[in-house]
Amino acid sequence: MEDIIGAGWAEIFNSDEAKILKDKWDEIQKRRGGIEDEILPLEGENSGIYHALKVTDFNDVKVLIIGQDPYPNRDDAHGLAFSKKSGGVPASLKNIFLEIENNTGVKNTSGNLIPWAKQGVLLLNRVLSFEKNLSLAKRLRFWEETVDIIIQKLLDRGKPLVVMLWGGPANSMEIFHISKDEEYKKKNIYILRSSHPSNMGNAKNTRIMVEDKEIDAFMGCGHFSKCNEILQNAGLEPIDWQTDYNMQGRLLL
Repeated sequence: MEDIIGAGWAEIFNSDEAKILKDKWDEIQKRRGGIEDEILPLEGENSGIYHALKVTDFNDVKVLIIGQDPYPNRDDAHGLAFSKKSGGVPASLKNIFLEIENNTGVKNTSGNLIPWAKQGVLLLNRVLSFEKNLSLAKRLRFWEETVDIIIQKLLDRGKPLVVMLWGGPANSMEIFHISKDEEYKKKNIYILRSSHPSNMGNAKNTRIMVEDKEIDAFMGCGHFSKCNEILQNAGLEPIDWQTDYNMQGRLLL
């Protein structure tokens, strides 16, 4: 499993959990050879179904950002939520970047979020593969158990963690039921909630209801400065939200 998910993650799964992850990976590889449409993300350099785990070691995770599913084309999907392998910036990410700029002053032009991942930001989708011939509901059912196992391992570590949940589906995940927020806080796990940064239905500017609680709109949520304040108070390095770096960590000019 180390070659698929990295040594840090491979060490923490018990045999049953590791088998679930490996079986899912094996099933995707078999289906790739038997259907006409590609299953994304492709496995390769800087890409893969478990690429988020490969880039961000289990012991280094400080922030968890939950996304939905991979982009539906091979040039963009690489296994990190919201991140585009091509460096392009889709609408939701433009709004994320606008909030970062308004909140922290950092300006970004690259949509490849590897620089965040290398600092301990786990960019985890709820669905780890995209198949054109399957509905989102079917893809969710296929990956739900696997993703819940991954998240639960982070919640059980006993280390500080900031979790960013954007939009109704992320905020409604049972593992992050809103009633658990205060209990998590006692364990140094801090849940930051907002609407989704998508332009769909003007979600980025609209508050949403989760259970019986009103959740802030994404624009103006201040999650990025709040996250760094929490990390610093916990004695951890804050996240540099700049994305305009190459793979060697040098600022792109």
